[in-house]
Amino acid sequence: MSTTTIQPEATVTLPAGTWNVDSVHSSIGFEVKHFGISTFRGRFTGYEGTIETGDGTLERVQGEVQVDSIDVKDPQLAGHLLAEDFFDAENHPSIAFASTGVRQVEDRYELDGDLTLRGVTRPITLEVEVDGAGEDPYGGHRISLTGSGQINRFDYGLPFNAKTPNGAFVAGEKVRLVLAVEAVKEA
Repeated sequence: MSTTTIQPEATVTLPAGTWNVDSVHSSIGFEVKHFGISTFRGRFTGYEGTIETGDGTLERVQGEVQVDSIDVKDPQLAGHLLAEDFFDAENHPSIAFASTGVRQVEDRYELDGDLTLRGVTRPITLEVEVDGAGEDPYGGHRISLTGSGQINRFDYGLPFNAKTPNGAFVAGEKVRLVLAVEAVKEA
């Protein structure tokens, strides 16, 4: 009987440059408890952003999401999320993030920044990992980052507070942000 040794994944080095988010090959989503018993997932399909890297370092990240691009598989629910109870898309059509600092912690980054949602700007820290970097078949250069962070939706003025008979919020107060971003280097 032979044994197989699993080698640790090699650390990916970020090449220096300015990178534009490829929205076709990226995902910006969120997760929130539903009825206090399950995790509901949604995503946005309209967004743009840039990532700046130094030689082997993550330097700055900024991005903007179009709220009306929310995708939750149900038109009625999407309409409710766009209304005043949640995102109030008519008065606040976008969500913005701009980094304010970054720290490398072993093989990942802690990305500090300001998140603006419903006209409220608050600090947030995202945990970011580099998934890959390399040349695509067309001569372009790409990087891939994954990240996550957590907010309390009440801190951003999302007022919906209906509760279940056992006292749990219909939509939890803690929201996990989930990002998988592929970006193309500017020429």
